[in-house]
Amino acid sequence: MKRITLIGILIVGLVAVIAVSVAFNTGEKSPIYVAGTVELPAEYQADAAGIQTMFVTIFDEESPMPMPYGAMKEHLPADLSQPIEFALTKEKLQIMNPDARAPRYMRVKVRFDKDGMGGADQPGDLVGQVEHVQFGTSGLRMKIQQKI
Repeated sequence: MKRITLIGILIVGLVAVIAVSVAFNTGEKSPIYVAGTVELPAEYQADAAGIQTMFVTIFDEESPMPMPYGAMKEHLPADLSQPIEFALTKEKLQIMNPDARAPRYMRVKVRFDKDGMGGADQPGDLVGQVEHVQFGTSGLRMKIQQKI
């Protein structure tokens, strides 16, 4: 009788472990809107001195609205000589209209922001952008292209 009870407890324990494992592995996964790297060309290295904030903003190319779909604010690393990795997920992205559907194609803009505040580009900001980026793209390579 004790042997049957012990086997029953082991079976129930095994089922519980499997159930917990399945529950953790089937939870909702966060989609990546876009991920990649940002490069600061040598000609802008001096202009970037003292800038501590990077915004990555996405615009829905199919939307007639000029407002961005969403943006992410990140702290820039001290060493800007190496490409900076970024990944926009729903947890990191500040979505402007939560009811809007995710864009299929995006214009992705990166800005090294001199004053660290959101909003329009300001003098001294460094920007770059890539158009027609498909939702879920990873490995996007962006480059700072101009100083405002």
